[in-house]
Amino acid sequence: MTDAPPDAATLRLAVALADTGDLGATGTAFGIGRRTVAARIAQLERKVGAVLFDHAGKRVRLTAAGEAFIGEARLALAATDRAGRLARAIADRPLAVAIGVTTEALFGPVRALLEDPAFVDSGLALAVHVMTREDQAAALADGRLAIGFVAPPLPALPRVQHHVVATSKWSAVVPDAEARLRKTASLSQLARKPLVTLEADAAGLARHTLTAALRATGAEPAFMQEAPDWSSVMAMVALGLGSALVPSIVAKRLAIGGATVLPLVEAESLAPWAIHAIWLPQPAGTAAAQAIALVRSRLD
Repeated sequence: MTDAPPDAATLRLAVALADTGDLGATGTAFGIGRRTVAARIAQLERKVGAVLFDHAGKRVRLTAAGEAFIGEARLALAATDRAGRLARAIADRPLAVAIGVTTEALFGPVRALLEDPAFVDSGLALAVHVMTREDQAAALADGRLAIGFVAPPLPALPRVQHHVVATSKWSAVVPDAEARLRKTASLSQLARKPLVTLEADAAGLARHTLTAALRATGAEPAFMQEAPDWSSVMAMVALGLGSALVPSIVAKRLAIGGATVLPLVEAESLAPWAIHAIWLPQPAGTAAAQAIALVRSRLD
């Protein structure tokens, strides 16, 4: 075993062998022969001081030590790739900043950011990518995004920072035919009707909050339909498939014929819907760092 860490090229070779389980296929991918692959892996194992691969079968397999090593190697290579992207960002000084958003964030904080005079005067341009919470976390980790906008639960990323950038009370959305009978809606009324809701993965913690509030009325809510985003939820309501609880800021900006937005009697007592901006620390002087500073100072 030697103290010098393995170089990135050797780590990539080891990861590729772990993925393919074949010396020949790995060698072909790297433009070298299988004997060269075997020699470099053997050299890596001597450097590490542990046997990483089992060559006894038809396919090369990881040992227990190899499983641990390759897992860390993947993280190290991802960090190296991210470091390269950050270095190029500083060298090139790009003005476009990539941000990730869930669909609901488009109706609140992103619109507010784009309309903010401080952002307009900054000269920054945004490249907006509509992505799930999980995809945003992955893109932040490897440097493809500067900022993400998500609803809780927040992704568990090392060094991730976050800031609440939008909150909203809840409104009831009901089919037009029901709206003619009342000017407001209550949780007790909604709990006894068919409901449309976001899919569990998209709803996050909000679904648990709303479910608990509906159950507190003494009825078990009947979630009959699920949708991937709020616009689909409201469209299903317009079709008469049920009623829904929707963030007020979203409901008021989504005008869908056949669905009426009503004030919720208990809106003040419900935990508000929230959107967080999430990011990893960025080098000072980059466009990404400037955008993060704007988000922190302007979107409160």
